[in-house]
Amino acid sequence: MVWVERANLAVAKWLMVFSAFLAFGLSFYIMVAVIARNFNHPIQGTSEVVTELIVTIVFLQISYCVSTGGMLRADFLIKYFNLSTRQILNIIGYSLGILLFATVFIGNIEPAYQSWITGEFEGEGALRMPTWPARFSLVVGCSLTGFSYTLLLIKELLSLTGMNQSSTMESEI
Repeated sequence: MVWVERANLAVAKWLMVFSAFLAFGLSFYIMVAVIARNFNHPIQGTSEVVTELIVTIVFLQISYCVSTGGMLRADFLIKYFNLSTRQILNIIGYSLGILLFATVFIGNIEPAYQSWITGEFEGEGALRMPTWPARFSLVVGCSLTGFSYTLLLIKELLSLTGMNQSSTMESEI
């Protein structure tokens, strides 16, 4: 299981770095758009570009966030529970995470495919932004995030049953 965790973390880290570059580029694009607007020369299609890239950035980074334990938790409250209660709460939380991202994945795989086939786009006029990259990033991000939650759930169940294994996720943090 260690190699699966490492492979998952490596893919999640690569996607996080890629989306960080997208965010960096997007910040410069927004800056140029604001400056151009102040000189009464707005860049057409800025809202479409920003909308599509924000979705892409968020869903490509979320798997890394889950894999490294960076998701929001109520640690201030959980630390007062005993170990078995914390493990049960983790199992419930990881199961709900799997359910949420599996549902989003299932609900978006067909629209992503259709956006690719039909050439769906966002915007009118000067800039027509294709929607398939954002839709597929949502599908990929949800599948990897669900897989990350599944690995965490398996690890927690093994820990609960006493079959604890060393984890690469914690050693990478």
